[in-house]
Amino acid sequence: MKTLLITLSTFLVAGMINAQDTSKVETYKIAFFSKDASGVFKEMKGEVVTNDDNTPTSFDLSIQTASINTGNGVQNKHAKSSEWFHSEKYPDITFKSREIVTNDEGVFAKGDLVLHGVSKAITLPLTVSSNETNHVYKTKFSVVRADYKLGPKSKVSPSIKIIAAVTIKK
Repeated sequence: MKTLLITLSTFLVAGMINAQDTSKVETYKIAFFSKDASGVFKEMKGEVVTNDDNTPTSFDLSIQTASINTGNGVQNKHAKSSEWFHSEKYPDITFKSREIVTNDEGVFAKGDLVLHGVSKAITLPLTVSSNETNHVYKTKFSVVRADYKLGPKSKVSPSIKIIAAVTIKK
């Protein structure tokens, strides 16, 4: 079974997180890995709104699909094609939170993931951590490719595992 793994790391170079502060992601690194291919998305936009204890109150991301780079021109063209991300028709992969829930089990961003033109309600588990210079918001989840009409029906894993880390400089 093949699994596609997307890792998203972002770094904001300026801005302080305060009560209901909005921080836009300005620099980033987005990588994806699978048994057969790996690479990066080179363009992303995002916004994290937090309260005074750095718990997010809003978590939104937009990844530009045409920015995919696998290190292989033929693979790049295939990944951007209608069989996979269809970058011309669907230029962005987006997650827009509707609600952030905090309970005994953790922090969760409830919202809509739009991938390959299909929008689905999804809940992202978030971990929030801080060090001396950064606040880090991480999530790890899976989506079923068929739900988003992404990729061929066979030959690859039926799900995509996504790991994202958004780092905001204090």
